[in-house]
Amino acid sequence: CSSDLFQRTRASLLPFGPRDFGRNSLTHHKCSDLSAADDMAGCWAGLKSELSAYKTLGKLVAAMCSEPHVSKKVNFTQYMKATGGFVHEMITNPKQSCEEVAEVFCGKGEFNALSGKVAIVTGASNGLGLETARVLMKYGCHVIWAVRNPSKAQKAVEDIEAKEGKLTGKATILQVDLSDLTTIKPFVDSFLKLNLPLHFLILNAGIMGAPEWEASAQGYETMFATNNLGHFLMTELLLPKLEDMAKTVEVRVVILSSACASMCCGIDVSKLPAPKEEYHELGDYAVTKACDSFHARSLQRRYKATNIQVTCVHPGIIGTGLLRDHPGFGQLFFGSVTFAPFRRDIPGGAATTMYCTLSPDIPAQVKQGSFYYYNCAPQSAMGISVPGRADHLMDELEALQMKLVKPYML
Repeated sequence: CSSDLFQRTRASLLPFGPRDFGRNSLTHHKCSDLSAADDMAGCWAGLKSELSAYKTLGKLVAAMCSEPHVSKKVNFTQYMKATGGFVHEMITNPKQSCEEVAEVFCGKGEFNALSGKVAIVTGASNGLGLETARVLMKYGCHVIWAVRNPSKAQKAVEDIEAKEGKLTGKATILQVDLSDLTTIKPFVDSFLKLNLPLHFLILNAGIMGAPEWEASAQGYETMFATNNLGHFLMTELLLPKLEDMAKTVEVRVVILSSACASMCCGIDVSKLPAPKEEYHELGDYAVTKACDSFHARSLQRRYKATNIQVTCVHPGIIGTGLLRDHPGFGQLFFGSVTFAPFRRDIPGGAATTMYCTLSPDIPAQVKQGSFYYYNCAPQSAMGISVPGRADHLMDELEALQMKLVKPYML
């Protein structure tokens, strides 16, 4: 249990001093007993929760060490190296919010600074996507909310305006389900019919760690379908628009990856999407996030020396509902005391996305070879996606994904 809870519990259990005797001593004693009982119950519940988190962690470590289909994706050695990355992230955290980052680049109170700019944000109706969309709109950007549930998104827009008033930027809500490839082209067609420019493509949406293998609408493993195939297809269909824009202005593509990509030690392209019998929630999540990194690097290579700037982002460990379907992982990463020093709130988690969207330093950093960002700065990648380690995967993954999405491009 936490130290403040321990101190409160300890204080409530201390015996009364000599001056506590009087007509109210009995009542005070009974209240103290009740308080102590409540605190001890809370302490015990917290301890059980922490033990449950450690049980989940123990299962993960055991799988990395004893199950070949897991250790080929995430092994214990690479897991420990990635943990060092979490420590570095914690130590160097600038503790900036998404809005504070936007203020740096747009100017304090300059709420028309992004007027005329247009962004697509996938998963804009909650979590990091919602914060990113809100801040962009606050500074005048027209944001296309690419969401699965339009009514939920509309409610989110109304809630923002009820709290902050009418923002200078506009929200246009378009429906898409990234796990269903048949919905991607209709979304892109709907956007293109708006006849708008496109300055920022922010591939934010994603899912993590379903305990059991689940099939997408096309029968692919759902994490790979959502985190990779849906965004890959969307990007390919929007590239002609981005290329046309880049003739005259700079455009940005920001892909949300994760430090879990640093845990990935290997990708067997012949077994993507993951077959049901070899699925592992953390192992395959790490693979999808490494694929995000390779996607960013592949696009950087394709558009080198152009006005299309591509980055990928680790936002941090943030309780956004990402693990709502996996209570074990949810408790470990978002509820345990052990991981508390590494967690950050949603405004802090969206800060690096905003940095990669707006910072004028991005082109020079990308030219110098940067692609992976956290804490509003370029960082050294780890794991399979480190440049020079497995560069052949850029071509192999692109070929695989193109093969899988090609039927849905027409």
